Amino acid sequence: MKRSFEEGEKDDLAERIALSCYNQFNLLSSRGKPSSNEWTHLAGFVSVKDDNTIQVLSIGTGTKCLGGDKDERGTQGCLLHDSHAEVIARRALMRFFYEEILNENNSILIKQEKNKFYLNKSIRLYLFVSYPPCGSAAYVSDPIKRPKFEHKSLNASGEELYLKPGKGFQTTSLSCTNKINRWIYQGIEGTLLNQLILSPIKLSGLIIQTNTDLSSIFKDIPVISVKESFDYGPSSQRTRPCAMSIAWWAGLDPSSSVITVDGYPLGQVKKLRHKQQYANSIAKCSLFKLYLQLMDNLSSKTTTYAQAKALSSSSLRNQFMLDNPQWIITDPNIFYSFTLSS
Repeated sequence: MKRSFEEGEKDDLAERIALSCYNQFNLLSSRGKPSSNEWTHLAGFVSVKDDNTIQVLSIGTGTKCLGGDKDERGTQGCLLHDSHAEVIARRALMRFFYEEILNENNSILIKQEKNKFYLNKSIRLYLFVSYPPCGSAAYVSDPIKRPKFEHKSLNASGEELYLKPGKGFQTTSLSCTNKINRWIYQGIEGTLLNQLILSPIKLSGLIIQTNTDLSSIFKDIPVISVKESFDYGPSSQRTRPCAMSIAWWAGLDPSSSVITVDGYPLGQVKKLRHKQQYANSIAKCSLFKLYLQLMDNLSSKTTTYAQAKALSSSSLRNQFMLDNPQWIITDPNIFYSFTLSS
């Protein structure tokens, strides 16, 4: 049975979730955070128990995106193509899930049998974002100052699809509004982790710092607006977007958060950027490595990322792709054909 809240209780919980994400960000070291004249956006995934106890599971910051050219993106799964806050936070959440399974913590994901888990029935999962997500949500919130996104098309349900801007080549990354709506529909776990999860991990609500009603944009989930703003968001003093992104997840020391710039770890020399052993811990190849540690029937040397993704049999994902034929699909022969280097 779907849980619901009285309006006052719901709004109070949403404000506490926002504050918890802000407080967790403040606990992180200064590395990667905006300077005095820079701004960034924050997103976080949060679990809430039946008694409304809150735990921040992951947070992410960022506003940048790489172009779609294969030389810029790389083909070994090392670089982060999309470093917007919501995407970084979700990648950090995937890292948290894998580590919880591998370490047999089983507080959020409960083990039913070998390599079969389900979301703890005593918790609800929320996504918080400190601003209206880019794409349609941002357009509705501020129709005058419209972001410079390339309009792609309409999907079958009438949702507008937008490509994120990037440096150099046009990106192939759809807006965060589009991606969040996909997560809401099919679950947030992705095609690799989906093979270990008994049923899709669904969000219970979306919490956004905004004065605009965005329920018409995110139609299939409760959308709650909060007032408390992010100290590092855009303002008259903070006029430049921060080039770096930050990822943190529960269990990671706050002084060890993952810092990314232009898709690669902060400070990494150019010749190492496409080498898997130097990739950051939320890159595709790093999460793929954790997946293969759990799938003892697959060879870590010969199984490609594309082959692993093809093992997923998510009916919701298949239906989503049928309903959204204009959705950009990454060419698996170029970007997903890598194996793990020894």
